[in-house]
Amino acid sequence: MVTDALTSVTGSQRTWVEDFKPYTGAFLTDVASPARWEGSESGEIEIDRLMEWSARRPEDYHSIREYLSLFTEFLSVSPRVVNSVVIAIDIDRLMKWLARRVRLENPHSIREYLLRSTQLLDVIPQAVDAAKKHFPDAQLVMDVYQDPEIDDCYLVLYIRLKHYDDSVVERLEKAEAEFLNQLVHKRGWIQLTTDFREPEEEREI
Repeated sequence: MVTDALTSVTGSQRTWVEDFKPYTGAFLTDVASPARWEGSESGEIEIDRLMEWSARRPEDYHSIREYLSLFTEFLSVSPRVVNSVVIAIDIDRLMKWLARRVRLENPHSIREYLLRSTQLLDVIPQAVDAAKKHFPDAQLVMDVYQDPEIDDCYLVLYIRLKHYDDSVVERLEKAEAEFLNQLVHKRGWIQLTTDFREPEEEREI
C-alpha cells in the first residue's frame, strides 16, 4: 500500500467538499462525506476505499482522479502523495483489466514492476490488443522476465498456440509494430514473444 491514509479534513474545508459534490456525484457522498469523517477517530480517507469505489463504480473513476488532484490546492497535500494514490488506482484498474484477458503468472511481481515503470500503463493495453488482433486464438501470458546475465528485468507477453506454423514470427513482428514506437523514451519495457508452449488451463488470481 502506498500509505495508510491520504489526509484529514476539518472545518471550512468541508464547505469546499459540499460545493464540489455536484462535480463528482455519488463518490463524495459515499466515500468522502462529512458523516464518514465525523464517524472516524482520525477523519481519514483510506486509499483502500478509493480503490474499492474505483472497482465498484467505474463510471465515476475520473471523478476520483479529479477529486484527488484538487487535494493539493485545497487540502495542502503533497502532490507526490496524491500522484502516488492516483498511480495505485491506475495500476489496480489495469491489473483487473489484464486479469480478464491475460494469464498473469506472477501478479505481485507484475504489480511491483508497474509501480517502478508507470510510463508503461498506457502502452500495455495497446500491446495486449495488438496481440489479440494478430493471434485471436492464442492464450496470452504475462510475466516479469529477469535477465540472468545482467541486472535487468522487463515485462514479457507470451503468445501460446495449440499449433505453430511459419507465420508466427511474421505475425509477432506485425503485432509488435503496432505499439513499439510507444515505448521510445519510456522507463520500462514490454516484450511480445512466444515460448512455443501450448496453452495452459486458465486460473483466477
